[in-house]
Amino acid sequence: MKHKVVTVKNVNKSMNLLRNLQSRSSIIPGLGLIHGPSGFGKTTTVVWMFNQTRSVYVRCYATDTPSSFLGRVLQEMGEVPRPPLSNMVGQVIERMVMDHCSLFIDEADHIVNNTRIMETIRDIYDSAEEPIVLIGMEQIARRISHRKQMFNRISEWVEFQPADLDDMEMLVKELFEINLDIKEDMLSYICNESGGEMRQILVALEKIERFAMANKLDTVDRRSWGKEPLFLLQRR
Repeated sequence: MKHKVVTVKNVNKSMNLLRNLQSRSSIIPGLGLIHGPSGFGKTTTVVWMFNQTRSVYVRCYATDTPSSFLGRVLQEMGEVPRPPLSNMVGQVIERMVMDHCSLFIDEADHIVNNTRIMETIRDIYDSAEEPIVLIGMEQIARRISHRKQMFNRISEWVEFQPADLDDMEMLVKELFEINLDIKEDMLSYICNESGGEMRQILVALEKIERFAMANKLDTVDRRSWGKEPLFLLQRR
């Protein structure tokens, strides 16, 4: 399969989120939130968006401190961190304002309970007023809601949804290396068995494409695929 990001519904909604944050009125807050279950394609989407726009992307870790978090942000900006922390915050703000860049913070679940890091992010946003987008799992919205000063600054959000048949058809059209017709009964089977999880869907499509190439098929349906499981622990 081709290595590319397909602009399925979740990707389009995420791009609209960033466009809205970047073009918002000065009276509208500029924090965004992208959330949803693991495997739905959040990180892949955000990394693709980061590469398409003037943005900085940083991933959080369970062991993060304000210093380690700011240090990684500055490294991604091409800056050498200059402690103490107040100077590092100033460096980030200065660079965001100068470059008019957005900041994507992935795996934000790791830091949502860290008051110092979350307040540092709020300080950066309040001073730079450039978009900051938090990315996390499905419960992060509820967890952030307890931090009213952060929660009230979120003006755009996207909750990633399971892929549907329209998404599946687009994936087949854009990703396959060969001209292969996947019948609707097979696409429905993949959707149902994967729960619409993008990571699992891509695994299944890779297997189907290899199966078709090995057997010189130009069409695959449920009957031609047979009972071979598409996913680990799947019932046959």
